[in-house]
Amino acid sequence: MMANESARMNLTIETGEEASLDVYYKFVVPFLFGTVTLLGIIGNLLVILVISTQAKMQSAVNMLLLNLAVADLCFVIVCPPFTAFTYAFDSHNWLMGNFGCKTFHYLLNVTVYVTIYTLVMISVVRFASIVYTMKAEKFLTKRNIIILSTVIWAMMLLANTPIIFEYGMTTSGAIIYCELYKLASGLRIYTTFFIFAYLLPLLVIATLTVCTVHHINQNERVQTKKKREISTLLITVVIIFAIFWFPIQMHLLLAWSGHLPHSRVYEVISILWNVLAYANSCVNPIIYNFVSKEFREAFKHLFSCLYQKKRTRKRNKADAETHCTNL
Repeated sequence: MMANESARMNLTIETGEEASLDVYYKFVVPFLFGTVTLLGIIGNLLVILVISTQAKMQSAVNMLLLNLAVADLCFVIVCPPFTAFTYAFDSHNWLMGNFGCKTFHYLLNVTVYVTIYTLVMISVVRFASIVYTMKAEKFLTKRNIIILSTVIWAMMLLANTPIIFEYGMTTSGAIIYCELYKLASGLRIYTTFFIFAYLLPLLVIATLTVCTVHHINQNERVQTKKKREISTLLITVVIIFAIFWFPIQMHLLLAWSGHLPHSRVYEVISILWNVLAYANSCVNPIIYNFVSKEFREAFKHLFSCLYQKKRTRKRNKADAETHCTNL
């Protein structure tokens, strides 16, 4: 959705200049995307393991953070490797077939929408659990959160099916593109993407967050250290999402409205907008570790258990099993 259109919409670089950028396109860019992929897979797998194997971590908000980690994991498995592969072998040609083209754009849209609407639901749950504590407890069960997460996935998988029919392989001379069949649809699609996958959800999240923080500040009984910590964690995750996705959102809108800067410098920099957007899917585990004491302790417990289990394979197995029964 992003990298190929960046190349398509930007000014074509002369042959001599393209040769000077070979190292950037074929080595630096794939390295950046590869790093994002590796960190995203490791970090989100750790979050999934921590929440799914430790009962004390399975609160309503954390179960939604688990769903967020699953969406981020799917994103980094599919999107950065596709883009890295394309740049490594040819910065313009699409080499993964028509099915790969459709799948790439469909899954990219689905996982981004799941991410942002999971963040919306986290804000709703956090608001309800603090402002309407007694009433919310009846509904915010583990079972209901799993159902809610499943509904989010089902809705986004269904809502994004038109993408499958909008994208495909096209040719221009010897160059193969993965892009919209009708380029005139670009502005409509990306305006919709900007509104419903960025602007509107963030406005809802910001409103709920302000209301939640205001309620905490006005009521001493909810001003516990843990709740302030969780609020800081959620606010940080949302702010990082907003910052990391803003440049590529603006780039796409400018590209399809015909107001994109035509310069080699901007073409090079615009690739970094893709890197930044993709990197959002690997920074959340880092945020959890630095902001949340609960997650730090859970990560330490996970590594302790894994290390202990490794040692007891050569010795006595019983000790690790009593300490780490769920791993």
